Amino acid sequence: MPRGHVSADRRILISVDVLDRDGRPREFEAALDTGFTGFLTLPAADIQLLGLTYDGVRTFALANGELQDFQAYDGLMRWHGHPTEALVLEAEGMPLIGMSLAWGSRVTFDALAGGAVEIEEIASGP
Repeated sequence: MPRGHVSADRRILISVDVLDRDGRPREFEAALDTGFTGFLTLPAADIQLLGLTYDGVRTFALANGELQDFQAYDGLMRWHGHPTEALVLEAEGMPLIGMSLAWGSRVTFDALAGGAVEIEEIASGP
């Protein structure tokens, strides 16, 4: 079960394992973004470190309605204890977990600094 905490600046932060090209897990802290419909974003340096396979350009609408192109990569993560394919978008800044990854999960959190976050599987796969 993925777990995390609520930060002092009121973000839900979750530790996730993304597998590198050799199948080794690399842990990242990512913010849950319920307005992001994709799976996961990572900075370019982390994508390169993982050796993810390039999968083209995808266009997404930002929160302000503006369209933006993102470099996309095929990723594999551990999610709810099993390998899960995830389209990883290249974006600088803090990694984000989107609703495609969280889909089929129950997210509970204590809304205060340092509050516990738990993500429980309630349906099969994203």
